[in-house]
Amino acid sequence: MPYAAAKGGVNALTVCMAFENAKYGIRVNAVAPGGTDVGERRIPRNSETMSQLEKEWYQAIVDEATELSFMKRYSVPEEQANAILFLASDEASYITGTILSVGGGYQG
Repeated sequence: MPYAAAKGGVNALTVCMAFENAKYGIRVNAVAPGGTDVGERRIPRNSETMSQLEKEWYQAIVDEATELSFMKRYSVPEEQANAILFLASDEASYITGTILSVGGGYQG
């Protein structure tokens, strides 16, 4: 529930801010990334190693995200960055108030 509420809030703020700022020539967009393979964290969230149950839980998340993607894979960071760079570029000069899903077809 907190994730859904936060995602809905970001989406609503994106559209609202785009509406309010378009008259100033300011574009506001968001990217909704799908599962992205970023490798191991350089700085772990905590000093304890993951338990077997945590590893299984994490793997289940990866498996579910991969299965729900139409392309049946995780993205790589460059694919997410390219979408962001496009929206920030002059090539996207007439795009505002958009939430661009970069999830291999998965919209959830």
